Amino acid sequence: MTYGCVVGFFYNLNLIVGSGFLAIPYVLVHSGLLVSTLTLLVVAFFSGLTARWILETTYRGEAILRLRSSKLTDASPSMSGSHQRVPTKLEVGQLCEMFGGLWARFTYDAINLMSVVTALWAYGSLAGSAWSTNIPFDSSTLGQCGDADFRGHLHPADNRCWNSYALCVLFFGFVVISLSCVGLSEQKVVQLFLGVFRLLMIISMSIYSLVGEISNPRCWEKDTLSAHTNLSVNATYNDCKEVWTSFNIDSWILVFPLATNALFLHLGIPTLTQPIKDKQNLGSLMTALFIACTFLYAFIGVSVGVRYKYHVVETCTLTWVPTTESQYSTIVRIYSYLVVLYPSLDICSAYPIMVTIASNIFLVDYELVMKTKSTRAMRVVSRFLIATLPLIGSVYMSNLVQAGIYGGVFCCISTYLFPALIQWVSRRTFHCEMGMISNAQNLQNDEERAPLVASGKYELGCHVLGSHKDTPYSTIFSGDIMVIVVTVFGVWSTCVTIASWFVHS
Repeated sequence: MTYGCVVGFFYNLNLIVGSGFLAIPYVLVHSGLLVSTLTLLVVAFFSGLTARWILETTYRGEAILRLRSSKLTDASPSMSGSHQRVPTKLEVGQLCEMFGGLWARFTYDAINLMSVVTALWAYGSLAGSAWSTNIPFDSSTLGQCGDADFRGHLHPADNRCWNSYALCVLFFGFVVISLSCVGLSEQKVVQLFLGVFRLLMIISMSIYSLVGEISNPRCWEKDTLSAHTNLSVNATYNDCKEVWTSFNIDSWILVFPLATNALFLHLGIPTLTQPIKDKQNLGSLMTALFIACTFLYAFIGVSVGVRYKYHVVETCTLTWVPTTESQYSTIVRIYSYLVVLYPSLDICSAYPIMVTIASNIFLVDYELVMKTKSTRAMRVVSRFLIATLPLIGSVYMSNLVQAGIYGGVFCCISTYLFPALIQWVSRRTFHCEMGMISNAQNLQNDEERAPLVASGKYELGCHVLGSHKDTPYSTIFSGDIMVIVVTVFGVWSTCVTIASWFVHS
């Protein structure tokens, strides 16, 4: 089953806009809105660029497979002609094997499986904590949780709260496991609805904050931070302008892992773009997706930061908890409850996508090792297990802070370093294959071709790369210079993320 670009846009949006962006307002305001917003734009540029590189590499990989599977005398591919791709769906791990060897593939798959498991565990914990703190449980075995039950603990300290939290995680699991066991194409209505709902919530939260600040400006001091804050603060800020001009390096280093995590899409690009019918517009769709996400993240980060300043909670939607109390109007309370509960509803769309992607990684590696095709039953079982196991961890571990930091390093490696590697090698391999075909096609028969094949003389075109735009998805940023720049940025981001482990442990 296939779908159009609009549905494909929301599939990708539901994957990229998970729960990671909820910490962006907190990090931006504590590191300084001006510097951190500019940093967010830089991270978004490199993340979007490497996402397009995966489209390019997929195109080259499929073209190479087509060339190798056809006779040299019959092969006549065109770099600038048809946008149609071979039926085979190449996962990013397979591209790493083609252009980096088995070590690159298994390393990439292991890193991404770790990042997926961490994300799924965080989704379950987020849903459990959001529901158990807002549903009025009250019995001998169940009790409504408070923020103090989760802060500083691996799981809720109070047994009645823990039971309620576990029940919420199990209910969340019932919903997402059911969605995860069906194919992505069968989720079109759900994914489209949740994608529109996500956009409306992010935009409404931003507008709500801006209107509130314009109508009733607030200048809160930095030494009156809420109890949710876990970053060290040494200075007091009495001027609202300090929110823009201040700079805290301890907070700033968190922008790299959190922004990269919030923009992480690369692992799922082959899975989510394969069913899209209009292949020639995939590049434009990817660019539009990252522009939209960058705008949404910057918009909500700046607007919520300007409104609530240093009182922004780490999970920014919890900043609306005070307005759920009875002294506020019914409309304000309903909206505030919707904002607080929105992330747990939102991740119901991202969870099955992540499960499908992880299942594809596992099944492709299984087929490689076992040399046999996977069946539909195996796909359902693998999705069920991948969807279930992280939720078991969520029941016993509800602390999300370290999950975000540790998961960030996996996202940095997967987002920047591996796409740069396969982009560099695939361009050379692609031009080499095209050169071999071009030279060999000038020969009339196998007798003329064989001596040159043996001597390697028909590879004369291997080292001439020519234009950057060797695929329908290539841009002026597809060349070697940008690959080097992205590699340097990827190494920097990974090192900064590792440093944040020690600073915020």
